[in-house]
Amino acid sequence: MINKIIIKLRRRRILTLFLTCVVLVILYGYIVLQTPLSPDLYFIHWDSLEDISCHYIDLDNTLPRAESEEFQPPSRSIFFHETSCKGDLDSRQACAVESAARAHPGWQINVLFAAPVHKNALKNGSLSVLRNFTNIRLSRVHITNYAKRTPLESMVSGGALNRSRWRIGHTSDVLRYLTLYKFGGVYLDLDVVVAKALDPLARNWAARETDTEVASGALAFSRDELGRSVAEAAIRDIKNNYRGDDWGSNGPGVITRILKKHCSTSNLSLMSAATCNGFEVYGPQFFYPVEYWNGFEYFEPGEIKLEDTAYIFHVWNQLTGDLPVHKDSPYAKLARKYCPSVYKLYGKDFLLPVVKT
Repeated sequence: MINKIIIKLRRRRILTLFLTCVVLVILYGYIVLQTPLSPDLYFIHWDSLEDISCHYIDLDNTLPRAESEEFQPPSRSIFFHETSCKGDLDSRQACAVESAARAHPGWQINVLFAAPVHKNALKNGSLSVLRNFTNIRLSRVHITNYAKRTPLESMVSGGALNRSRWRIGHTSDVLRYLTLYKFGGVYLDLDVVVAKALDPLARNWAARETDTEVASGALAFSRDELGRSVAEAAIRDIKNNYRGDDWGSNGPGVITRILKKHCSTSNLSLMSAATCNGFEVYGPQFFYPVEYWNGFEYFEPGEIKLEDTAYIFHVWNQLTGDLPVHKDSPYAKLARKYCPSVYKLYGKDFLLPVVKT
């Protein structure tokens, strides 16, 4: 009799434990579905997580603060974001900035650093050359303060970016949309060469990378009603759909999702100002003339493709940063023509990889 009672008690305990686990799983699932920060609640340990602790250092502030009231960029502004912890620009990043400055003498070119930039970096190397351009402005972003009084304030202060698999890249994704939301203007990736002024383009635009994705490496949201509408939609999308486990969801995924709702067609190849209520969607030949899977072609001997057509050449540093630059390659030719000061500064070192393997 006693044995039967003991067995029944054990069964009840096991059943109670099982039901408790089921309830906890359901509760966790409910929280994940309800919270705007849901995607970063998957506490998985990824190997070799990038260190972005520098984003929260408030020392060595040699640059003016981008979150201060004094930072008021004009409407004709181009923004670059550097979100690693090196506090400097490598040769290819500096080339991007110089080429943008040369093509847009009447624009303000803003380079925003998420990490502290030391005095030595300003006196030597690429930053010393870029500071000679009167239309280039270097500033520091303190990301938590930068996001204050925006819809992303709680997301950023809550540490969502620290729980990403790609912390540097996802911080860049969030900052590009947040900057265009705050100020309007043009955002460009730091792995580009600007070959033409963007003045002839529409005020609000993006460009297709493929027939299935609108890219986020070059974006223009002006301060007009249309630009504000798209910028606000982008911030809402990030707040509601941010994912730390998906490389492209917070960058190209954002603008692609927005335009599928904003335009009268979900077919990316048919998107244009006519089908997207005035928002222009350019073809890849203007900004991404070489597909990312062929990015190595920029660094091997050869001729420049679509130089008469392209405004910008995106060289896909995420995939090509570890490649050396052949002196007769399209990238070397572009650099000598569009960022000659940086090319001259580095000399033969310009041909070296910028990412160590």
